[in-house]
Amino acid sequence: MPGPTCLITGATSGIGRAVAHALAARGASLILLGRHQRRGEALKQQLARVHPSGRFEYVACDLSNLDAVCEAASTIQSRHARIDGLVNNAGARFDGYEESADGIELTFATNHLGHFLLTQLLRDRLCDSPSPRIINVTSSARLAVQTIDTSEWMIKRGNYDRRQAYARSKLANVVFTVELARRFTGSRHRTVAVDPGIVATRFALNNGLIPWLRHVISHGLRGELSSPALAGRWIAQLALGESDFRQSTCLVRDGHNVPLRPLESDRAVGAGLWELSEVWIASALRETVRGG
Repeated sequence: MPGPTCLITGATSGIGRAVAHALAARGASLILLGRHQRRGEALKQQLARVHPSGRFEYVACDLSNLDAVCEAASTIQSRHARIDGLVNNAGARFDGYEESADGIELTFATNHLGHFLLTQLLRDRLCDSPSPRIINVTSSARLAVQTIDTSEWMIKRGNYDRRQAYARSKLANVVFTVELARRFTGSRHRTVAVDPGIVATRFALNNGLIPWLRHVISHGLRGELSSPALAGRWIAQLALGESDFRQSTCLVRDGHNVPLRPLESDRAVGAGLWELSEVWIASALRETVRGG
């Protein structure tokens, strides 16, 4: 019997790379999504050397570009009849205000909207799995958001705050997880948000070496850094159903279920984010078609 097929976004470094190694060791076939062709092909070859009986492929995709997400999803659909595990892991933070190719604030586009669209486009392949699992990687940074205006998830240029922009995108990961479970009620899907803690990765290195070193050293001195391998093992266990789901959706930290905050489980917040995400995506894709 062939092993499960799992897709990992942001697979070429950090937590995503660790998840890939942990899943490959458990016999999973992998679809590796990432922005860096060279890193992606190198990871694919490394996995094949260590696990010669495994099946691994790399698909280039910039999750902040919605047209690129559509193209990647189409490629995956043409090659795979089903997907058993989807690990929405890719994430980024930008110190200054930037916009995606679709004119959307870049942190939110990368961390939430790209994953929202990818999950929707691959829903039929997930439905063809006997027990599909969707893992959304969040962050404790989301705790900085105490209230949210459901019409104002994205921070605009004039009021840009990098910490709040990132926090809102990570809150969106959890809210999306909960709403996804609500909309898949009665299905075999299991959705879980994972807060891996502060992990020693290349995260935020795009903002410069010095700020990244400050980030790593400060958390390291406080003993708050954990290894990508540990986070990767937890996420791999969830993606393969090796860790028990107590309910259809949950939030996991340090390998244990933790309670959702009222803000994270609020039905109005979840429905609002879902509807806005659909509007933003439809608008962006219409502009792409019109511009083409």
